[in-house]
Amino acid sequence: MSTILILGILFFALMTLYNLKKAVREKTSYLPAIFGFLMFISTLLILLGQPLIGSFGFVIILLLSLFYSKTISDMRMRQFMKGMEGIEDISSPALRDILNLRFWGVYAMKEGPRKAAFGCSLFQTGFMFFIFVVMTLFSDISLNMLVLVPAAIVIFVMGWYEYESIFRKYSEQQAMKSSTEQEHS
Repeated sequence: MSTILILGILFFALMTLYNLKKAVREKTSYLPAIFGFLMFISTLLILLGQPLIGSFGFVIILLLSLFYSKTISDMRMRQFMKGMEGIEDISSPALRDILNLRFWGVYAMKEGPRKAAFGCSLFQTGFMFFIFVVMTLFSDISLNMLVLVPAAIVIFVMGWYEYESIFRKYSEQQAMKSSTEQEHS
């Protein structure tokens, strides 16, 4: 097992250096080098007897790759936009609908995309944190604050970033739709 991990460490180190050199030379994104470095660190942590933290690193890599993938990002954007269709300016968000994306769409139109993204991401992070805590209470998994706090921060920041772009685009579409309707009447 350690031989495989050592080979993985060497591979990820070489890929990190290659991608870093390519990014500097061609002035492209540093994201592949960052992914390689995170894979290197995660594999190294597993080799050094920290499998939980190393596995957490792999989860972060997975989440980052999902959120930075253009195809997946576009699909999620279309899905969220479709879910918020039909929200009217006169709607008021009902607290009982806080789990519904339409609640946050109404909130974005009333308070702005940044506040809605912050609230939605905070709520989502709190929910995930609660799930992690419940998992530790009812299973053999022992998650400590060194794992839970970084996980919560990553979930919050990534959610805030994604939801802000979604709510901003939705607000812009609604403003454009509203101005077009006013011109026609």
